[in-house]
Amino acid sequence: MKIPAVIALCLLFVAGSLAPGALAERNFSAAPPAGKSAHIALSTIDALPATPIHLGPLDPATVRSIRAKSGPGLRELRLGVVREAPESEPAASRVLDWHAVPGGRAAQWRVVADDAKALRVELSIAAAPRGARVRFAGANGSEVRDAPLPVSGTLWGPVIEGSEARIELFAPAGVDPASIAASVASVGHFVVDPQRRSTTAGSQTAGTCEVDVACVASTDPDLARVASAVSRLTYVKDGSVWACTGTLLNPGDGSFAPYYLTAAHCVSDAATASTVSVLWFDDAPTCGGGTARDPVQSAAGAQLLFADPTLDGALLRLNEMPPEGVVYAGWDSLPTADGTPVAAIHHPDGGVKKVSEGLTDASPDERFLAASWTSGVTEGGSSGSGLFAQVDSPRRDWLLRGTLVGGSSACTASGPAGTDYYSRLDRLWPQLAPYLSAEAKEANFSGIWWNPAEPGWGIEVSHQQGAVMAALFGYADDGTPEWLVAPQMQEQSDGDFAGDAFRMTGPRFDAASWSGTVAHSAGAMRLTFSAADRGHLSYTEAGVAVEKDITPMVFGPTGRAVCSFTNEDRAVETNYQDLWWDPAESGWGLAIAHQGDTLFAVLFTYADDGTPMWLAGPNLTRGADGRYSGSLYRTRGAPLAAAWHAASAAAAGNIAIEFADGDSATVEYSIDGRAVRKPITRISASPSAPACR
Repeated sequence: MKIPAVIALCLLFVAGSLAPGALAERNFSAAPPAGKSAHIALSTIDALPATPIHLGPLDPATVRSIRAKSGPGLRELRLGVVREAPESEPAASRVLDWHAVPGGRAAQWRVVADDAKALRVELSIAAAPRGARVRFAGANGSEVRDAPLPVSGTLWGPVIEGSEARIELFAPAGVDPASIAASVASVGHFVVDPQRRSTTAGSQTAGTCEVDVACVASTDPDLARVASAVSRLTYVKDGSVWACTGTLLNPGDGSFAPYYLTAAHCVSDAATASTVSVLWFDDAPTCGGGTARDPVQSAAGAQLLFADPTLDGALLRLNEMPPEGVVYAGWDSLPTADGTPVAAIHHPDGGVKKVSEGLTDASPDERFLAASWTSGVTEGGSSGSGLFAQVDSPRRDWLLRGTLVGGSSACTASGPAGTDYYSRLDRLWPQLAPYLSAEAKEANFSGIWWNPAEPGWGIEVSHQQGAVMAALFGYADDGTPEWLVAPQMQEQSDGDFAGDAFRMTGPRFDAASWSGTVAHSAGAMRLTFSAADRGHLSYTEAGVAVEKDITPMVFGPTGRAVCSFTNEDRAVETNYQDLWWDPAESGWGLAIAHQGDTLFAVLFTYADDGTPMWLAGPNLTRGADGRYSGSLYRTRGAPLAAAWHAASAAAAGNIAIEFADGDSATVEYSIDGRAVRKPITRISASPSAPACR
C-alpha cells in the first residue's frame, strides 16, 4: 500500500513576520479588555527548615564603583554583581531536607548575601519531572514568584528585597523528590536597592531637576496615562545586574501581545532577555512624593525578537502578560521633524518614574533624534526609555517616536543642560512592522508539512514563540526510514528559521532503561514560510544540499487545523496537534496532526541497533471511549537528495493514544509484536506555545 503523505516532526520557535519595507503606520494607546492582563497575586510560603547558603560582603572598592554616578554617554545603570554560589553540597538539591506539605513535599534553601540591598537567585536545573515547581520568597516568606521548574536549563528568580531569599522546591504527590536535580548556581548581589527609593544609604536618588509623573497628571492627564506603559527592567549580563527602561507597545492588530521596546545596548541577546524582570507602577504617589506607590514585578523573562545595535533598538516579547492597569503605548512610524515638542518617560537612577519635556533638535547623526530639555533630564537607568510626541487628531494622545541611546543632559544650578539622543522609530519600523503593523498576524506554522508530488516523506514543525523545532522524516540510501532533527531553528532577520541539524542514535524503542541518546552533527536546515500554507525547506546533510517546496498536509474532512499562539494552560485544548514526548526519556517523540476525529501520528524512535527509525500511523480514529487508535506502518522510499519515487509501506504494528487532557496522554504501541506503554506530554519551550483549532 502507499502512505498518502508526509511524516513530520517537531521543533520549537519564534514569531511569524512580514517582509521588511511595510508602509508607515500610526497606532494609539489603549488599555486591554478584561482577560488580557495578568492577575499577579502574592501569598506566603511556610518557613521550613532550610539549607543555608552564605555569601560574605562585597569588597568596598566594588561597592563604590557600582554606586558611582555615570557621566555622559550610554545611560544604562549598574545595580550589582553576579556572584557564583559556593561549590559545596548545600547548593545541590540532592542534599535538601524534604518535608510533607499540602499536595506533596517541599524543601528550601536560605540564601544570604551580607550587606545586599536585594538579591536575585539563579537556579541550574539538570532534570525536573512534570509538576515540579519552585517558589522564590523574601526572608519573611512573602512570595514573589511561583513557577514551574523547566525540564532542564537555568531559571532566574525575581528581585527580592533585602539580604536574604528563600527558594522552595516542590514535588507534587506521586513525584519522587530525588528525580529533581537542581542547584543554586549564582546570586545577583544588589548594592543599590532596586525597589524602594529614598535618601537612605544604599539608595539612588535622581537629579534635583527631575519631575515626577504625578506633577503633570493634573495638567496633562493623557501623558500621565501613557506613562503607565513605561516600566523599569532589571536584567543580568556580563557578570553584573543592570537597570534600563522600556515601553509596552500597542500592536496594530488588536492582539495586545506584550511587545516591549528598549535599547539594544541594554538587551542584545536571547540569554540576557531571559533574565529580564519588569517593575510596573514604580511611580511617586504625589508630586515630589519620593517613594513609589505599589509597584508590581513581572519576573518571567522575555524573548528577544530583534536587536539592532546600529540603530540601538531592541524588541522583546514578555513571557508574562502585564498586570491590570497597564496601558499599551501608541506609536508613530513617520519621521519626527526638528523642533517637535516631546516628552521622555523614564526611570533615572533606577528610581521612581519621571517625565522630561523639551524639543527635538537637529542631530549630527541621521540615525538618531536629538532632544534638549526645558524640564527634567535623563540619567543612568533611563536608557531604552521612550520619547513621545503629542498628537491631537483623531484624539489627543502621546505616541512613541524613539528610545533613549544616551547623551549629556544633566541638572545644573540654572536648570537642565545638555543634549540626549534617541533611536528613530521610523528607522526601526521595517523590523517592528512584522509585530506592530495592523496587517501583521502572528502566524503559527505548527503541523505536518509535505510535498503532495512526493508522498511518503514530510516534516513536522512545532512553532513556539521564540523557537521552532523540526523533525524531518526521510530515507537512508538503502531506502529505510530515518529522521533528522533541528532542535533550535532561530528566526532570522528575513523571517526565515535556521539552525543546525542532527542525526540521533539511542536505545532500542522498547529498552527497559532509557539512556545513551547521542546527537551527531549532520548539517544545517532552513525553513522559509511565504504564506500560512506555503513553505520551502532547504538543508544540507553530509555536504549534500536538498531543496523542497512544502505545504501543510490535509487528510481529514474538516481540513487542516489552524494554529495560533497561546499563553494559557493547554490542558483545556481539545485539538492535540503538536509534538509530544516523555520528559524523562528525551530523544524520542510523537508528532501528531489532528483534523476532525482523525489523527495522523508519526512515532520517531530507535531500531535495535540504535539507529533512528520512524513509523507512521496515518489514520488513527476516535473510538467511543475517546481513545484514538489505528495501525502503524514501516515505509521505504528514496533519499530526498535522489530522484523521487513513491514510497511503499508495510504493516508493522498498532498504536493507541488516550488523552487525559489537552496536555497529557498515554501512548501504547506495538512494533513487530513488542509492546510499549509511555506517558507523554506536549513539548513546551516557551510561555507562548501552539494551540490549534
